[in-house]
Amino acid sequence: MNDEFIEIACPECKTILIVRRKDGKLMEVRKPILEDSTGDRFEDAFRKVKGAKSEIEKKVEAAKEREKSKMDRLNQLFKEGLEQAQKEGPITKKPGSEMDLD
Repeated sequence: MNDEFIEIACPECKTILIVRRKDGKLMEVRKPILEDSTGDRFEDAFRKVKGAKSEIEKKVEAAKEREKSKMDRLNQLFKEGLEQAQKEGPITKKPGSEMDLD
């Protein structure tokens, strides 16, 4: 930093306090971006964005797998229904009319 300010880092929570030397006034509180902070805020922000990107990619891949398994299941059900319909043959009985129900 410079001679005007002092940085104090909390060993417990890794928060950095920027204090003005002249009167001891707290000027800024820098909370860590990540749990395992490197001390460099730019590097921490880059790691956070990179981690978020990989999480999103994992979620997208999981959603793709779910959709693929759903489509496979639906295709299997369709195939079974088609086979059953072919076994039963064409419908020869004409559906009844609403008027015939009385």
